[in-house]
Amino acid sequence: MPAEARITPIWKKQKLFIAIFLLAVAGWFFWDGKVGYPRSNERWDAQDQLEKDGRLAEWPAYAASQGWSEEKPHKRFKDDDIMMQIALSIALSILGVIALAYWNTQKGRVLRSDEEAVYAPDGTRVPFGSISGLGKKKWEDKGLATVRYEIAGRKGQFVLDDYKYDRDPTHQILAEIESHLATRG
Repeated sequence: MPAEARITPIWKKQKLFIAIFLLAVAGWFFWDGKVGYPRSNERWDAQDQLEKDGRLAEWPAYAASQGWSEEKPHKRFKDDDIMMQIALSIALSILGVIALAYWNTQKGRVLRSDEEAVYAPDGTRVPFGSISGLGKKKWEDKGLATVRYEIAGRKGQFVLDDYKYDRDPTHQILAEIESHLATRG
């Protein structure tokens, strides 16, 4: 019996959230490295200079004129601290873009079957007779099964995931595969 399992909305939302979160945190680190830490150092240096000159009493008025807090920053950031912020921003940006690209390539995938074959999420048509094995080690606990096949001497596999794809159609496709494997004997 034909079945079609699409990517679940919760899976799409989770993976998109991860990508957006990574990119947002990357932006935060970038802002700290380019704006936040240098501004804090500017405030530290100004207060430190007034202190060295013995004019610390002028600090509240000077801070107010600059729009700064009167409180001294908790530390002066080193160049290494600033570079670390930029490095983390770059690393998280790369991870965020990879996560976003992965989400974009996966969000429209469909797992389906007809009377003669199952169609892998990448669109590969796998006739039931070409299926060479079914790994269900993680099916009961995690809802993951690996379908192995061989077409024209080329081996391949794909995963049935009842969290990523609509649950009921995924279970129906698994039952069809098991049925065809059982009749081959």
